[in-house]
Amino acid sequence: MKKLTLALLFSYFLMQATAQGTNYDYERIRIGDAKHIVSGLALSPDNTTLAISSIQGYPFYLFDWKNKDILKQYDVGNWYAGSSVTYSAGGKYVLLNQLYYIDFALNKDREVNFEILQTANGERVKRFEEYHSVAITPDEKYALTLTGDEFGFWNLVTKKKEKSFKIVGAANSIAINPDGKRIAISRRLTEEDAQRFPAMQRDKKTLKLYMKYKQLITVYDAETFKEIYTVNELYDIIYKLKFSKDGEWLLCLNIPHTKLQNTDTDRQSYINVVDAETGEARRRGFVSKSYYEPDFKVSHNGKYLGLVSQNNRFMELHIYDFETGKMRWRFQQSYRLFEKDEEGFLSSDTRISFVFLSDDESVMMTGGNYLILWNLTKSQ
Repeated sequence: MKKLTLALLFSYFLMQATAQGTNYDYERIRIGDAKHIVSGLALSPDNTTLAISSIQGYPFYLFDWKNKDILKQYDVGNWYAGSSVTYSAGGKYVLLNQLYYIDFALNKDREVNFEILQTANGERVKRFEEYHSVAITPDEKYALTLTGDEFGFWNLVTKKKEKSFKIVGAANSIAINPDGKRIAISRRLTEEDAQRFPAMQRDKKTLKLYMKYKQLITVYDAETFKEIYTVNELYDIIYKLKFSKDGEWLLCLNIPHTKLQNTDTDRQSYINVVDAETGEARRRGFVSKSYYEPDFKVSHNGKYLGLVSQNNRFMELHIYDFETGKMRWRFQQSYRLFEKDEEGFLSSDTRISFVFLSDDESVMMTGGNYLILWNLTKSQ
């Protein structure tokens, strides 16, 4: 009897724990008569319009999320696995970043294709083929590019490269802060960098390991391209750099080389945080178990960080308290979300893209050929 009671109690607590992760307040939203799985999602600077990309490169939608209405529709990209989407600061352009179903080559970032479109009419402004990273300056005058060891400034009116700089050991990612004055670039270590880290100086084996598998972040002046600082922290392979909207923080998505992974079963990704003014690395981090490069964003008010992850066979979206690093909410895209309705519902993609809506109480995420509107504050 005692064993039975303990078993029942265990089952009860297990059900309660499960309910905390699955009792959501959500709504599925159809995107017109969309048949293709949507792959990318971005919210316009005025918080009214969603830019939505889909697999096979078409169609691309501008969607009024409040009235659930398609405003415009373009055929773009023609990329089989779709693209991620980023609005420029003023909303004049959208930047498309080609995706792959094998999203990144293990242990290194592949060079991919990018397109910049005029938001108003879907016209292609510039296409960049086989580049590591592209960003649009806050004043919307330039596209910043990284390919090989060359960092370039491309005029978006003339579509010509005006200037470029060589970055020794340039790696995979760039970001420009909201006032347009600082540019962050990931790079591989040089022998001179060993002077920054005593452990590397003391041990030749450690030096060799770090030179091969670790990377650094250097921040440059956007006008003179002089180094402002190099973050005094070693990171794994850096796949994405982002400044927070207020420019206070620099976020770094990095993924360990397979030889440095702590487990044989889960490929873990890490979001680390840097004080963007001082370059001080903060002891605050977030972990994803996504098989692909996970989407991550900070809420408009700076209180939360959203990060895509994976739990066994299901994709999840985790919402953390940005200051404490504690998880507040978790949404799992389980089978019940993808049952066919009377209009026909497609299977889920193996990735999630999401945005915080303007009130920071709700999140919109991709889910098959639908959108999912999730109310955080009404969910357990």
